[in-house]
Amino acid sequence: MKRYAFGVDVGGTTIKMGIFETNGNLLDMWEIPTRVQENGKYILGDIAEAAENKIEEKSISKLDIEGIGMGVPGPVGEDGTVFKCVNLGWGIFNVEQELQSLTGLKVKAGNDANVAALGEMWQGGR
Repeated sequence: MKRYAFGVDVGGTTIKMGIFETNGNLLDMWEIPTRVQENGKYILGDIAEAAENKIEEKSISKLDIEGIGMGVPGPVGEDGTVFKCVNLGWGIFNVEQELQSLTGLKVKAGNDANVAALGEMWQGGR
């Protein structure tokens, strides 16, 4: 049985997203705009909607999704708390809990540079 995961890179102008098999095989990648209006309150909802749309488009059962890995442009605590992302308008809040409540999927977040380095170590540069 194949298992899947989403990768999300939250940037100041675009959010880059991908859906992968958990062995690292990239199935699809796309971008959505980063809506930073009203202190970035739309960003996580837009990510959740884009993930739901891709699950439907690919006819994947949500039960086969391991979760969402997300890189954000700012410091992130071990518990998923973001400690201010100035270019997004975000203050201090738990980004993992909020996105998990929107998607029903497990979420793990980290600083974008750190998670990019981890991904490159695992799969190489793309």
